[in-house]
Amino acid sequence: MQISGSYSNYLTITNLLAPLGVKASGDLVMQVFESAVGNLQDKIDEQIFTEDSQVALNQLYSDMSDLAAKAKKLTLDDYNSVFNDRTASSSDVNVLTAAATDAFSASSGATEATYDISVTQLAQTQENTGLELDKDASSVVDIGTNTFNVNIKGQDHELSVTIAEGDTNEEALQKIALSINEANIGVSAEVIDGSEDGTGKLTLTSNDTGEENSFTISDISGNTITATSADSVSNAAQNAEYNVDGIDNTSNSNTIYLDEGSVTVNLKGVGESILEVAPDEAKVENAITDLVSELNSFIDHLGENSDYIKDEVLSSVNSFIKDNKAGLESIGITQDENGKLEIDDDQLSAAVSQNMDNIKDVLGGFDGLAVQVNSYASRVSTDSPLNYAKESENISIEFTDYIYGASTAMLQQALTGSLVNTFI
Repeated sequence: MQISGSYSNYLTITNLLAPLGVKASGDLVMQVFESAVGNLQDKIDEQIFTEDSQVALNQLYSDMSDLAAKAKKLTLDDYNSVFNDRTASSSDVNVLTAAATDAFSASSGATEATYDISVTQLAQTQENTGLELDKDASSVVDIGTNTFNVNIKGQDHELSVTIAEGDTNEEALQKIALSINEANIGVSAEVIDGSEDGTGKLTLTSNDTGEENSFTISDISGNTITATSADSVSNAAQNAEYNVDGIDNTSNSNTIYLDEGSVTVNLKGVGESILEVAPDEAKVENAITDLVSELNSFIDHLGENSDYIKDEVLSSVNSFIKDNKAGLESIGITQDENGKLEIDDDQLSAAVSQNMDNIKDVLGGFDGLAVQVNSYASRVSTDSPLNYAKESENISIEFTDYIYGASTAMLQQALTGSLVNTFI
């Protein structure tokens, strides 16, 4: 019996001698058999499991790992449980859209809730629009160095622009825009075309919305601002004004937060919308479908490998299904005569949308299907294949026959204190 391959680590002295009552590595019998098993490699020249059995066991362990992963997503206490996922849906996406933070425990994430929100005003940036000037005409801004001040959020920023002799209006406006943009003070400038061909004008825009980001601009020396009318406000900065469940609010931004920051709302327009934060029903339904599909594949593989995998594995899975038969049927899942699960898609969708608590109980409750499958699959995937392979019975018999035939003399030597490392 060659002790090698994927499962050699399970063929340990402790596992093989456990049926004989030997527990501790210090036991005399254990010491004797540790020496004896060294010779066991040479005594029996065959694999622990046949090639077909190895393939079946590999499939079993792969299936168990996949089953545990699928089932775990439908338990209640797992970090990645789909029952913790949240959606935020708006009755009018032209008024607002939203996103909710997924939960990772019963006390985290967005709370299931419904909000009645009305928006009366959106937050907006300040915009200044200057005079339309002939692009190719000589600059209306004084030749030489001109200085001007931009005040935003209560802070003054002194800027300058140098106009050379022969500069056109186009060149002067571009120099002004460059001076403002390079200052990086929260105001952006751009030269755009005017309404008539060959004209251009300077526009200034606050980078952020809200009244706190309004600004003023004025000359210090020279005529940069007065000559271009860059101080002409065409669109005043304003805050968003909205009402949530009867409470008026304002915001500098069109992005607001509810439920202590767990719900992010993006205001899109004036009007009313109902915002509902709820479990992500689509993810729950998909997770159920995935688990059922994985269970059916697993049942198929057990049938294909019934000569190699002990019947108790299939019996265990069927017992989990039987334990939850009534609950599964209540959400549209039944078992056919071949042991496979079938889903009534309409009934499952209705159950997910109308009674999520029942879904949680049937699958993620104390004895729910997902909980039982996850627990069993997790245990099997880390357990010895000797417990699940039908060939393991023959292995035990061969090992026992060898030990009983080889150990008598060794035990006698050990008892007289003359045991040597003959078998190492």
